[in-house]
Amino acid sequence: MTVQPGRRLLLIGSGWGAESLSRQLREQTNPWQVTACSGRQANPTSGADLLLWLLQEAIEPNALDHELGLWRQQWPQTPLLLVLPAQHRYKRQWLLERSVEGLLDQPAADAIAEALEVLAAGGRVIELQPETTSQHQRRGQGLGHRLLCSGVDQIERELEQINAVLQLAPIHPLQRFVLEGRRRELRMAREVLHLLWGQEPIPQAQASAPAEPLQIVLANRKGLTVLHTVEERLAHAVASLDEAQPSPLLALEALLPDRRRQLFEALLLEFRLLVERLQADPTVASSLWSGQQPLLRERALQQLVGAYTQLPKEGALVHLGDALVSSSDLQQEDPELADLLPSLLALIEGRPLLIDGGLQAPDEPAALLHLQRLVSNWLIRNGELISRELLNNCSGWPELRRAVLLPDLLATRQLDQLRNRINSAERWHTLVERPLAIYESRRLLFDIQAGRVEPTMVCDLRDAELRQLSWWQQAFTLLLEARDALAPQVELLINRVGGLMVLLLTRVVGRAIGLVGRGVMQGLGQGLQNAPSSGDQRS
Repeated sequence: MTVQPGRRLLLIGSGWGAESLSRQLREQTNPWQVTACSGRQANPTSGADLLLWLLQEAIEPNALDHELGLWRQQWPQTPLLLVLPAQHRYKRQWLLERSVEGLLDQPAADAIAEALEVLAAGGRVIELQPETTSQHQRRGQGLGHRLLCSGVDQIERELEQINAVLQLAPIHPLQRFVLEGRRRELRMAREVLHLLWGQEPIPQAQASAPAEPLQIVLANRKGLTVLHTVEERLAHAVASLDEAQPSPLLALEALLPDRRRQLFEALLLEFRLLVERLQADPTVASSLWSGQQPLLRERALQQLVGAYTQLPKEGALVHLGDALVSSSDLQQEDPELADLLPSLLALIEGRPLLIDGGLQAPDEPAALLHLQRLVSNWLIRNGELISRELLNNCSGWPELRRAVLLPDLLATRQLDQLRNRINSAERWHTLVERPLAIYESRRLLFDIQAGRVEPTMVCDLRDAELRQLSWWQQAFTLLLEARDALAPQVELLINRVGGLMVLLLTRVVGRAIGLVGRGVMQGLGQGLQNAPSSGDQRS
């Protein structure tokens, strides 16, 4: 077959896997001119348009980083596709920071061929498998932790067996009585273990959401392509949303799953339309972005319920969308919403993104994931604002509850309890939690991962917001500052007082007790010496 220009491939690897892949790439419909080698050459005889490195076995991260740097020095302008072996144990964050255009984790031969086509067209490909929890984390703990884990595991297994037997029907009353007593004994034994060895720490991998596969495919490296890729990834994530999970988003959790998904889809559609208007005239981006936010939420609310949907209210049919928009206050903004406009303008104008104090190209995986987190946070927080207005309308519109709320919230009492919880949480957040977060430079972002909404706390410098706080909120931050200022002095005072008490107890009280004890012992010794013997008493 005739090889087209720009399809020279340098395959780095050895063994039957490299030979089989090389043969397949040569014999495909649009073949590659493959040159195989097992290592770097001082003076390469032929050029290459792409580099494909089949990593046969996992090596140390420092060694891999060094080898990648050497390949970059020898082929500075040539895209590199790195194929990782099975069970490599590299951290995902570390892999995303490597300077490679393509990164595949245990791929098939067809996936490698597709990735090569994307890289040949000037794009990027990142496909990583879910991170696995290594078992050596638990073994790395001390003896007490291992004893606690072993005992708790045995108790949990026996409790599962007892609960399974108790759920069977019928069961003899005497047998049920014995099993329930055994279950109480096991629970008491578990409490005793925790009392002796402390609470069992939760591993980080179990405390967070389970990792999902990461797949990033960019047709090219332009900023708008990155933005379209983010929108497609979010659309796929919204479509795969499961049941609501416990989170601070109380209003969103009250909506039916289909309604929640439709709300996110409507907001994402409005976001795309607004981005198109920003592309048309970036000079008025700031005023356009801030002025369109309330109108955007109103249109999303109308799309959620339908433009022509009618619903009875107080004995008359009314247009649901118009009635909700007229009775809702969608002008307010969420003060905790991170500013998304600078990142959008950077993508539209083709500038690098400012992330954690450093500039990164838009096509870098870290930049794309950061932008996706910001857009996802924008979707979720705006959805929470719209959901709160829906709850307020549902309180005086019983027919609306069946259309948008969960069955558990159809009762008036349950709905009022939820609204009171939301109001109380909002007041506590405004008066206490938000000033504390601003003073500590923290910001809570919400992201859609693994079919559910995941909160993430990030470090964000918020000095401008700190100066805009009210007098009560600033007084709270002043109390925190005073506590931080006085804490070292109080600690020093406690240490000095503790040292003085140790000195008094050891040097003064201890010596006094020693002198008293010595005097008592001397008195007893003299008494024994002066006491008459038994022979003297007989005479």
